[in-house]
Amino acid sequence: MCRDLDHGGRRCPKHTAEARRRARASEREKEAANKIQAFIGATPFRPESVDLMRMSSRPSFYDTDEWIEFDETLRAAAERRGVEVVSTDEAKGVWMGDTEPAGAYVVRADSFDAIKKWAGEVAGRYDQDSVMAGYYDPTGPDSVYSFDTGDRDTGEIVDAMRKAGIAGGRTYDGKLEVAEQADHPLTPDTKRALAIILGEPTTARGHVEFIEKTDSYLEHTPIKEIQSLRQNYAADHGFPVRARMPHLTAADDIAAARAYDAAPHDPTHPRVVRSYRYFRQHIAAQWDMLTAAGYRFEPWHGDQEQPYANSAAMLADLRTNKHLFYFRTEVSQGTEGALPADHPMAREVTVTMPDGTTQPMIANDVFRAVHDAIAHSEGHEFGPFGEKRAWWAHRSSLPHEARLALWNETRAQNCWTNAGPHMTALNDDGTARLKQSDDDGWLPISQRPYAEQKCVNVSPALI
Repeated sequence: MCRDLDHGGRRCPKHTAEARRRARASEREKEAANKIQAFIGATPFRPESVDLMRMSSRPSFYDTDEWIEFDETLRAAAERRGVEVVSTDEAKGVWMGDTEPAGAYVVRADSFDAIKKWAGEVAGRYDQDSVMAGYYDPTGPDSVYSFDTGDRDTGEIVDAMRKAGIAGGRTYDGKLEVAEQADHPLTPDTKRALAIILGEPTTARGHVEFIEKTDSYLEHTPIKEIQSLRQNYAADHGFPVRARMPHLTAADDIAAARAYDAAPHDPTHPRVVRSYRYFRQHIAAQWDMLTAAGYRFEPWHGDQEQPYANSAAMLADLRTNKHLFYFRTEVSQGTEGALPADHPMAREVTVTMPDGTTQPMIANDVFRAVHDAIAHSEGHEFGPFGEKRAWWAHRSSLPHEARLALWNETRAQNCWTNAGPHMTALNDDGTARLKQSDDDGWLPISQRPYAEQKCVNVSPALI
């Protein structure tokens, strides 16, 4: 027991803090021990993929827009399911003698059921009959054979598999992996034939399942009417057609968080003033556009902090009822994310109500409703990946002048919460990386602090 007490007989604050730190570390270790780590084989193969691969002038399919879209959609779905993507390797899926680009993912979750639900959603989204998922377990009934492929090309490996009579597997990182389920064992002759060509494999026990596709991905399909409204709004104002979102990495998120963190709140800077003026004008017009189309926005007065349990619930309300609850600015005024009185979003704008009357509203309330409706209706959830995509979707329906304000209100704050100093660690070479759940100091999304609500002036390259 610590003997350093103050005059009141209380524990020394320094040691109390240390005890709390140790307790938190112990809890994290317990949580990590209770999580299950699994491997996934997934591919974005669709009929059009063959043509894209044939037409692509890029040296690798993994450099194409389709692969980037697949990888980020997969990660967004993982976020919804509480699945952490630990690592990924570029792979080749092999089935019945054909190959296609695939990802060899290592993931972590509270249960294998969560991973299976995620895998089923991915399979459904990309029209795969099933996705392979499994985890290593010394007492497991199934086996995973790993062959060292050396410098053999994919064609040689496929030929070896064909000769051995093996229908499927995956190659990556200089090895071929073949899963064998206890219910469908490989014959001794099959294993012997492959070993003659590729050498003896290493064997690991585990649980391997082929997860059939589900239609759960439909919960996050875009609301077509709102997509059309957004696109028509952009066209009517002469905004360019939305470009594909660039592949923004964890390093980009950290850079955005650092820029927002370092910049001072500067509501009187001419560039900031101009951007927010355009921003308020357009979000008010977008409220009116959505209202005219029959959508209703209602302030949330419930006992719970948030009106919806998740993004799927919000989308269901918006899709089925053309109704959306929004979180009122006044409710968050006592939190770390409180809106300063001099903030441009604390001003009022005039909007049209469903009965045709007009009334003034705080611009921040209008934005919360409009952003959820016009951007998250594309199927983007509320986590780091979804917020990033929602920012890019809304960006396409605003003029260039409003992009700084939108960046401040969406991407900057989201990056600070999820990639700010509390969520970064240093690599051995001194570069920053995002913490993972087994790192000291990692915080689950529900415990991450809100970003300070401020308007800053940053480089145009970020917005």
